[in-house]
Amino acid sequence: MSTIRFLRTFVAAAHGGSFAAAADQVSLTQAAVGQQMRALEAELKTTLFDKTGRSMVLAPAGHLLLPRAVDLLAQYEALRRDLQNQEPIAGNLKLGSLITGMGLLSSTLTELKFLHPSLEVELRVQDQSKLMEDVISGELDAALVVERQWPEKPGLLWTQCYVETLTVIANSSIASADSTISSLFAGYPFIRFDRRTPTGAHIDKIMRGMQLVPQDFLELNSILSIVELVRKNVGFTMVPLLKNFDWESDPSLCVLHLPGRPVARRLGILESGRRSHITSVVREELLEQLQRMRPGGRLQNGVSS
Repeated sequence: MSTIRFLRTFVAAAHGGSFAAAADQVSLTQAAVGQQMRALEAELKTTLFDKTGRSMVLAPAGHLLLPRAVDLLAQYEALRRDLQNQEPIAGNLKLGSLITGMGLLSSTLTELKFLHPSLEVELRVQDQSKLMEDVISGELDAALVVERQWPEKPGLLWTQCYVETLTVIANSSIASADSTISSLFAGYPFIRFDRRTPTGAHIDKIMRGMQLVPQDFLELNSILSIVELVRKNVGFTMVPLLKNFDWESDPSLCVLHLPGRPVARRLGILESGRRSHITSVVREELLEQLQRMRPGGRLQNGVSS
């Protein structure tokens, strides 16, 4: 259903006025949005956007497509839900997630349980390496994980769901929107995310590339625990801006984005292929939930994720 996803991205770009705005809405990188739009234009054999310098407006064909795309997406979603209601799925499903993705995955499963009462789900919280190992071995049917280089294995399927950009987070008593990242590194203790993890190692590489020398105070393997210490003004940190936590609206925190091109980690569903008829439904429900999500981790129907 790549065309459906491309149409969703097109609507987000049309409403947002830029590929960057669409990237935030559909949880893709700006480059991926541009790639999808070029593929959609090639499929439709027309130009959908006109660019003048840095500005972007809909071409005549784009104006023609927009209301029809909105209507088509609404019809597709109604059809998808009708079919799910007519053909309930059942059985036992074993899913895994990083602790930071539990909110998103749990609300997805709550919705699926409502639609499919006979579906039984066992949800495990584990670290990245254990989740990968268990999906590849078949111990788990699927897991929400950070993108990695996956081994060649029949049936193994990776689908990107959203991205989390790296940010610097400090207590609002020591930083504001006008603060420089270098001043924080020069003057305050740093709480580091575990360098033994791929994300922690990547953060260390980014800091070295920016020539930032931290005054290391603690090194922990929990982003949530680190941010809680930042709230208590124990130090500041550099971590991914988690999708389902509204840290940018927290008055006790100041979130500073890294300069230049955003650095992100990509998260998605890794499926073993063993029970794809069920895990594909979980994947599509999660993607649909992300489409409805507003900035700050709230769904458009007002339900917090």
